[in-house]
Amino acid sequence: MDERAVDAACMELKPEFRPSLRMCVGVMRTMSFQTVPAWLRVQREAWHMLVTHRDKHPQFVLTQYEEIARVINTHHSDIGLDSTSDAIDVLCRSGCNNFAAYEPNGPRMSGYLCSPLVSLLLNHSCLPNAAFVYMGGMQIVRALDDIQIGDEITLAYMDGLQPRDVRQKQLSAVYFFDCTCNKCCGESARAQVDVLMSRALGVDGQMPEYLPTDYVQPPAIEPWVLRVIDMLLAHCQDGTRDGFDQGLLDCVGSLPPRNFSFAAYTHWLECQDDCLERISSECVSSNVRAWACVSAMYVLAFYACVYPPYLSLVGFQCLETSKLVWNTLVASEMSNEMPNEWVELGLSLDQVKQLARCAQNILRVSAEPSVSAEGDLSVESQVALLAGQSFVN
Repeated sequence: MDERAVDAACMELKPEFRPSLRMCVGVMRTMSFQTVPAWLRVQREAWHMLVTHRDKHPQFVLTQYEEIARVINTHHSDIGLDSTSDAIDVLCRSGCNNFAAYEPNGPRMSGYLCSPLVSLLLNHSCLPNAAFVYMGGMQIVRALDDIQIGDEITLAYMDGLQPRDVRQKQLSAVYFFDCTCNKCCGESARAQVDVLMSRALGVDGQMPEYLPTDYVQPPAIEPWVLRVIDMLLAHCQDGTRDGFDQGLLDCVGSLPPRNFSFAAYTHWLECQDDCLERISSECVSSNVRAWACVSAMYVLAFYACVYPPYLSLVGFQCLETSKLVWNTLVASEMSNEMPNEWVELGLSLDQVKQLARCAQNILRVSAEPSVSAEGDLSVESQVALLAGQSFVN
């Protein structure tokens, strides 16, 4: 493929359409190869078996695809294509058979990918029992839970941290099916927790009860948050799933929407990000650092209620919370004899170590803890440092 020719073709499109052109050209080139290795031959055969749902795509999407196809057809000989095969078909097939992709060793979503064989074999669930792990350029599907013989293996096509009606609309609009997974339907404990999370705040739009209006007030935390985190720590220590989902429901079942909903989660996430920004940019009070820990614990508790326990996002939030608690203890020059108000918040050296080990157990399943993000220590190294910390009396 002549990359300069592809670059020139991309310049005729809006920036947001250029990745789709590159993907489309790459697929069309791969389909034109006469001799391919066995693994690629399997992927190519799987690609042809995927549905396009071309007749279901909205017209504005098809119009975008038609513009990309026009540019490809205009430059097809320059970019190494022997023929002007149906680019719109390629774009439709990719668009409704992709998955959310995440950074190899981090919590952030990096885009979407389409693996034809995986797309063909594995269906979606908003509470999946498997997930992608990226190792040395390989894409691996790993189990997030015990999967019995005969059970369906499922992946999340999209991030599940959204209200049920939003997920349903997106799945219908992009993938053209109505989700009937256990989290969206039925009366399971997880389905009931999802209903609670999906509630609106109401016309008064009340903020979460414990959310700070400023960082002068001393931090506080609701008991349910600490109970959920304790359950997560225990679950990831002994690996026993029995009672975990029902325990979540027991913790949050009586909470009002202002304290337990996706809207409440958003407020706490914004609080965490604001505290982290303040910590990184200026000398802050111990209250701000403590609020950073509290908001991180809220986010972790919400993650535990929404995601499978062994999903990498849960593990990375465990690790982030552990580091925040440790840094707060150090910055406050605390010893093992800590004031009662800090103990009540759960800020302790013991919590640092428990969260770090929980992160390690989760990320050994759904990430590659021996690999580090650029410029960072590996997860294993970070856990070893946190688990080995102590205070000198």
